[in-house]
Amino acid sequence: MFRIFLSVALLASLPSFLFAQERNPAIQLDAHLIAIPAHRYRPIPGPPPGEGWVWVPPVYRTVYTRVWQPPVYQTITENVWVPDRYEWQTVCTLEDGQYVERQVWVLVPGHYESQTRRVMVSAGGWSLVPRQEMVSPGHWEWRGRPAPMPPIPQPLPQPHVSNPRPPGLEPFSPLWEWPADSK
Repeated sequence: MFRIFLSVALLASLPSFLFAQERNPAIQLDAHLIAIPAHRYRPIPGPPPGEGWVWVPPVYRTVYTRVWQPPVYQTITENVWVPDRYEWQTVCTLEDGQYVERQVWVLVPGHYESQTRRVMVSAGGWSLVPRQEMVSPGHWEWRGRPAPMPPIPQPLPQPHVSNPRPPGLEPFSPLWEWPADSK
């Protein structure tokens, strides 16, 4: 019996032994890599076994609402070359001890200038926007056999009076009226 087991074990390990002896370059590259096991996600557990309280999550539905989206603009600032040009400028000078303003025709040399402009990225319009609406809130729910009903109470027995008092000998109380014959 032991010999059969030993021979089966040797035959089972023979292909792996032969495979390890091969000199395949692809196998040599794989030998330096670390094997990462495949992710196995655990399934979401079902309801608990047996009886107990279970949380029932809320239920939502998707509702689409028509909403106005305003246009979107983008501000772009860029350096632009402005060529030479002639223009009128106001010049302040000191003449005979007094300041004088004059308009002078001057040459403004070419230069770079920052110019800002607004560009429309997307035009405004109506769009459908999804939102979640609660249908039923979450709650705790009993799962399992219904709880046994408590026993119905039996009517209480009336005490048995063995010797009732004869008429006229009821218990006396000063709060009651006096009997008629004692007046």
